[in-house]
Amino acid sequence: MNLCRVLLASWIATPRSLRWIAMLGLGVCVVSDGLGRIFGHADREWLWSAAMLGIGNGICWGLLMPNAVLLVRDAQQLRLPGICRDVAWSLPLYAVLSLGVQVLLQLPDGHVASFAIALVLAAASGGLYMLLPGRLALLAYVLLVVNGTVLHVFRLPGLTDPRFVEWGAAAAPLLVLAVVWRWRQLLRAGDIPLRGLRAPNVINMRRAFGMSRADPLTDAALLRARLDWLAIRPDLRDTGPQAPITSLRMALGGQYVPQTLSGRLYQLVPLALIMLVGLIFVATSFGDHRVWPAMRYLFGREGFVYVGWLFAVVSMMSVMTAVEVVTLRWGRLNAELPLLALLPGLGHAGNIKRVLLRAVLQRPARFLGASLLIIGLDAASLGVGWPVVLTMLLIAAGCLGYLVAMVLGILGGHALSGVGKLFVVIGMLVLLSVTALLPMLWHGGSGLTVIVAAALAAAWLVLALLLLWLGHRGWRGLQQRPHPFLAND
Repeated sequence: MNLCRVLLASWIATPRSLRWIAMLGLGVCVVSDGLGRIFGHADREWLWSAAMLGIGNGICWGLLMPNAVLLVRDAQQLRLPGICRDVAWSLPLYAVLSLGVQVLLQLPDGHVASFAIALVLAAASGGLYMLLPGRLALLAYVLLVVNGTVLHVFRLPGLTDPRFVEWGAAAAPLLVLAVVWRWRQLLRAGDIPLRGLRAPNVINMRRAFGMSRADPLTDAALLRARLDWLAIRPDLRDTGPQAPITSLRMALGGQYVPQTLSGRLYQLVPLALIMLVGLIFVATSFGDHRVWPAMRYLFGREGFVYVGWLFAVVSMMSVMTAVEVVTLRWGRLNAELPLLALLPGLGHAGNIKRVLLRAVLQRPARFLGASLLIIGLDAASLGVGWPVVLTMLLIAAGCLGYLVAMVLGILGGHALSGVGKLFVVIGMLVLLSVTALLPMLWHGGSGLTVIVAAALAAAWLVLALLLLWLGHRGWRGLQQRPHPFLAND
């Protein structure tokens, strides 16, 4: 047995971008556990460790280890028994490292049984979720959420509940056996679905993070799987030589496609349902008989903290979606992209670049402006104060800066790598969330110190300099290109 190969088996089987996410998540969990042990309350220290290390085990056995199933299947087809042996040894080895070692380190602090059961439950739940077909895993998740927020049919005990050890001692082995059963089932199955809700979540996760990547905007199989009433209904009016921007939006596809009013309403139905279910879950968390008071709280002055944070997340997601569309279009070597330069009405090379930038940036910028206007009017009506309004303006400006910098980099041939973009997005999501929450919590009396304000300002300065550098580099590359319709790969 080669110990190095055994340790690296699951990492090799995992897509590179997913490895970075797993490493980042595991690092955050370990650091958070260390900080909790240093600064936390002694009586609650084990609870914090169980939560953080439980999340870490869920990441390890959810994002990393299930990929080994696909590696073993390929090794069996290629008649490579050495790889199968490496994976077979890696499972107990990682179980000892991620579970056994942590339990031994917990012995001096007590609560060993609850601690061990929590780690096993987290690891087994993550592994089972990734190995199950998408529809079964989604159904199980929805049932658990509905039970925990609305139905309360099964009262699951918490870590501090005396019944947790008895309940966990029965549930943990069942989950582990389910993981083993599903693992063996995938290894012995002849053919397994490779896409959709029938495919195991681990395959869908790999596709989402770069392995066997398909274009969700043009992939024929994905378009056929979409419900008829969710199909895009393009608005072909005002397209042609007299409207080059609209014609480019039609060619780019995705969220840029001009749609009819009925088409937009149909597209909003899934989003409205998701928001309605989310509001019900949030409201019922206050108690079974206090739904409407909780709703009034959510949309009142005190609940504006959640609305502000939601504005930050939605703004960032909107520009991320636009950047992803441009990335897909300029990241594929085919004959479609250069043909866009032949669209009538674009004019000379310099005019083409201006028209393209307007077509790519105009729609997401309008969405940000409309969202900022709505959140600003809401903040003014509730009287939350001008610092909060300025915070919302700063968040919108940051998202717009990200959009401009990324688009210029893509069109100029200097697009960030997937890992680099991932770190920028994660950093911006954290910064935007903190920026949205801190002023409102300060207004409530928690105290925003000078050190925190200076750190926040420094983080925004670093972000501004980074986006300025990326945008300037992309702008220079765009100016040097004979025309912008050149693929980057």
